[in-house]
Amino acid sequence: MVKIFLYFFMLSNIFALDFTINTRGECDKNCDNTVLVFGGIQGDEPGGFHAASLLLTNYTFTKGKVIVVPNLAFDSIIARNRGTNGDLNRKFAAIKDNDPDFNTIQRIKSLILLPEVKLIVNLHDGSGYFSPKYISKDKNPNRWGNSCIIDQKNINAKYGNLEEIASNTCASINERLLHKLHSYHLKNTNTKDGDEEMLKSLTYFAITNKKAAFANEASKDLPTHERAYYHLIALESYLKAAGIEFTRDFDLNPYSVKKVIEQPIYVTLDNRFLLFLKNSRNRLNYIPVKKDFNYQASNELTAIYKDKNSFIVQYGNRFQTRLYLDNKIEYSNLINKLNLNIDKRIINTNFATIHDAYDSFMVYSINGARVNIIGYNAKGDEAGILIKKNMLQKSFSVDKNGNIYRVEVYENDKFIGAILINFKDKK
Repeated sequence: MVKIFLYFFMLSNIFALDFTINTRGECDKNCDNTVLVFGGIQGDEPGGFHAASLLLTNYTFTKGKVIVVPNLAFDSIIARNRGTNGDLNRKFAAIKDNDPDFNTIQRIKSLILLPEVKLIVNLHDGSGYFSPKYISKDKNPNRWGNSCIIDQKNINAKYGNLEEIASNTCASINERLLHKLHSYHLKNTNTKDGDEEMLKSLTYFAITNKKAAFANEASKDLPTHERAYYHLIALESYLKAAGIEFTRDFDLNPYSVKKVIEQPIYVTLDNRFLLFLKNSRNRLNYIPVKKDFNYQASNELTAIYKDKNSFIVQYGNRFQTRLYLDNKIEYSNLINKLNLNIDKRIINTNFATIHDAYDSFMVYSINGARVNIIGYNAKGDEAGILIKKNMLQKSFSVDKNGNIYRVEVYENDKFIGAILINFKDKK
């Protein structure tokens, strides 16, 4: 059986695209040293929101507390634009009550103002490569990419030595550069001295409320996994500055970062049907769930939303598949587990799970229910039939490689639940 991720996120309605708030680790006895990490404040900056997401899926915090919001402008992430309702990072100084982002900004401010929050990191992807001196059109003082950003040198607060902490972070990144062009520099925007745009930003709102705040920029000239790689080095530096201790389950290098960003996503629909999102077909037909289904996902960047007569499934700004529902479906609770024989092993399993098979599988008969193996052509109940991969029609697999197939169970025409069988090459 495939081991599904420890954390499942977002018991969400299909129309909900609000950002999510996630806590990892524990406070000290005074609960006075929490780090707050934001990603995705601008939806066209995937390096930042993927790095923040990996803190949730692949890090374990052993000392201290971290709050992570990887998908601030979630609707903009899905739309692949800077801001569906305008730039969210320019609304912290003032915002009208009728602005569509008003409630979002208020929620973000309430997080920043939590008494326990002492250090804030906002992750961005910026243009070119910042350099204090003009080197080229792509590396000069007007660029933002690959920089550690502060609004001013110091503030009167815990971790208020902003310049020192950000400079140390730049040094940490520069020890692990992939190319000398990528070198990081400190960028002090000196916001209070007249930077009208930065006066409206999240970090400036934070420091004016005596919260140490930093922005980290990775260059948009880099592929997403390399941006995330640099963001993670920066994040680890800031976490260590705040005394936060952690482990991660991958080596911090671009190859491994790419691999964990592209790890399979699991999504359960109404706890009855599982989507396994890796090399999925572009469309999946006759999905037996109700049109107002809820879903849970193994990654916070996953969203499902209505599009005309179908539903689009997306991971960050990456399209995964399109679902076409069986619109007449009703549910039955006749059973909540299924008995299988997989490669001569008897398994009792919940629905909405995926199981590996190297040779064959069979579903045991269920009194009052029928089994439908999608891709196997038989009449009536398909329980009790030993199924091998070559007996299934590849066009009915849920993945493009033709390895993963749906096994659905019904009471008459009412849907009970489904599992996935993943045929793998023999060991």
